Amino acid sequence: MNYKETLNKGLKRGYEFTVAADVYNKSLDAKIEEIKKTIKVDGFRPGKVPNNIIMQKHGEAINAEVLNAVVNENVSKIIQENKHRPVSQPKVDFKNEKDNKPNEDKVFKIEFELFPEIEIAKFDKIEIESTSVKLDKKEIDKRIEMIAKSQRTYKEKPDDYKSRKDDSILLDYEGTIDGKNFDGGKAENQTIVLGSGRYIKDLEDGLVGCKKGDKKNVKVKFPADYNAKELQNADAVFQCEIKKVSSPEESKVNDELAKSMGAENLKDLKSKVETQMKTEYSDLTKNLDKKNLFEKLQKIHDFELPQDLIDAEFNNLSANYLQSQNPSSIDHQKEIKDHKLSAENEKKFKEDAKNRIEMGLILQEIGKVNKISVTPEEMNKALFEYASNFKGQEQKVIDYYRSNQEASMQLQAPLYENKIVDFILSKVKLKKKEVDVDSFIKLYNNVNEVAKPATKKKAAKKKTVKKKSK
Repeated sequence: MNYKETLNKGLKRGYEFTVAADVYNKSLDAKIEEIKKTIKVDGFRPGKVPNNIIMQKHGEAINAEVLNAVVNENVSKIIQENKHRPVSQPKVDFKNEKDNKPNEDKVFKIEFELFPEIEIAKFDKIEIESTSVKLDKKEIDKRIEMIAKSQRTYKEKPDDYKSRKDDSILLDYEGTIDGKNFDGGKAENQTIVLGSGRYIKDLEDGLVGCKKGDKKNVKVKFPADYNAKELQNADAVFQCEIKKVSSPEESKVNDELAKSMGAENLKDLKSKVETQMKTEYSDLTKNLDKKNLFEKLQKIHDFELPQDLIDAEFNNLSANYLQSQNPSSIDHQKEIKDHKLSAENEKKFKEDAKNRIEMGLILQEIGKVNKISVTPEEMNKALFEYASNFKGQEQKVIDYYRSNQEASMQLQAPLYENKIVDFILSKVKLKKKEVDVDSFIKLYNNVNEVAKPATKKKAAKKKTVKKKSK
C-alpha cells in the first residue's frame, strides 16, 4: 500500500492511499473461495460453483465486504504507523468508486480528528477553596420544626368561619367558558389548600373568605403556559359550592411526632435528622469543591478541542432538549413544535458542549495517566444501590445493566469521574473554610454570580439549594 498525507491542520489529518489491483483481486478471489465452500446453486455440487456464477448472484455484496475489509486494514496500518489517536471512525471517500473496474488500482481518501495532546498541570501547584458546614443544634431544631409543619393536620371550623390563606376547603365546582363546559372543569368533593399553588391562583384567591354552605362564582384567567393548550389565556367562571372549611394545626415537636416519623422518640429523631443533614451538606460541599476544581482545571489547561466531539455533544444536548416531554416554558414548547433551537439556546448549547468536551478530555487524560479505573466491586456496589430504588424489581434492573453494555457504561461514567475528582482533590492544596448553614446556602446559590469565570470559559450552570424538609 502506498499512501501520502493530504491534510495536517490542528487536530485534523487526511491521507490518500492506493490499493493495487492485484492486491485487491487476491482478496476478492480469497473471499470467493471462502464463500464457494458453503454456497448452494441449483445444478452445481457444493464447492464446484464457478466464480463467474457466484459473482453474478452475489458480486455486489462480495465486493462491498472485500472493499470494507481492505479499507479497514489499510486505515489501521496508517493509524498505527503514525501513532495516531482518532476521536472517531475516519471518514472514507472511494475516489474512483463510479469506475470500480476489476483491474484498476483503487484510490481512497480518509480524514479524521485526533485526540489532543494534553500536558497535565502539577496538582500540588493548584489551590482550591474548600468549604465545610458548621451544623449547630439550632439548625437541627429548625429542620425538626419544618418536619412538624409538613406533618400538619386540618381541623374543621364552625359554619360561620370565613376561610383564610393556608386553610383547606372541601367543595364541588363546575367551570365554564362562554357558558360552555370544558374537559377537566368539573369536580366533586375536591380539596383545595388556599395559597398552596396547586390550583390556578385566581381560583385559590377567589375562595378566600368563604364559609361552609356558600355558593360562589369565581372568575379565573387561565395562565398563558397552562398545560392544556386549548385553555391557555382563557377566561372561565367556576361555580363553587363550599362543603367544609378546615384550618391547619401544626404538629407538636414531641415523641409522638418522632414515632410517626419512624423514630423511637424525639431524641432518636434528632439524631437521624442530624445524620441526614450532615450527609446532605457533605454532598453539597463536595459539589462546590468539584465545581471550583473544574473551573481551575479549565483555566490552567489550554489545548485544541476536536470539533467532531463538540458537534456530537451539541447534537445530543439539542436532541434531548427538543424531545423533552416536559417543556419548561412557552418558548420551550415552541422550540419543540418547530424542532429548532432559539438563537440564544443554540449559542448556550454550543458553549455547554465545548465546556463538557474540554472537561471530559482533561479528566480522561488524568485518569489514563494515573491508571484510575472502576473496579468490578465498585460497579456491583453502585448497581445494587441503584437497583434498591426499584422495590420488587431489583433483579430485573441488575440483569438489564449486566446484559446491556451501553447502560452499564452510563452507570460507570459518574463513578469513574468521581474517582478521578477524589484523586485530584487528594493532591491539590485545599484552603479550608467553615461557614454556618445560611452562609453556605447563600454561597452555593450565588457562587456563579460572584465568581468570575476564566476569560476563555463560561461559568457552570447555576444550581439552587434550599433548606430541605425530610
